[in-house]
Amino acid sequence: MKKVIMIIMLITSIMILNAEIINNAFTPELLMPSIINMNNLSMNHSMSFSSSISSSNQSAYESVYTNHLSYNFNSKLNLKLDLNFVNFGTATHQSGIEFDGNNDNTSRVLPNFQLNYSPSENVKFVIEFRQYNLPFERNIFFK
Repeated sequence: MKKVIMIIMLITSIMILNAEIINNAFTPELLMPSIINMNNLSMNHSMSFSSSISSSNQSAYESVYTNHLSYNFNSKLNLKLDLNFVNFGTATHQSGIEFDGNNDNTSRVLPNFQLNYSPSENVKFVIEFRQYNLPFERNIFFK
């Protein structure tokens, strides 16, 4: 009987010690090792929808979902990334509220990228890449 109690106590103590070791081993830093400090990352979202109809019974629509990411490396250097998920197309107005799609519905992902460096208060360097502007503005290179 003493052997059984000793074995149960030994197993229980090993389980408690093991649980304590495992609990301390999985800290957030160990679970997500990264060179990026997540406290410097911000994420925002926006969505827009636009549509139009002309007097010649033609219509167009566009919906845009944008994921805005911003990362501050330090007070002088930051990175901004916009991922635009764009869906657009045209339709022909028949009568009343009936529209026939023109089979030109298109979806694209259009990224915008901006790197800002400001070594002093009066000096600023910006590197920027855009494929898509604000809603209702068309880039001449976007077809």
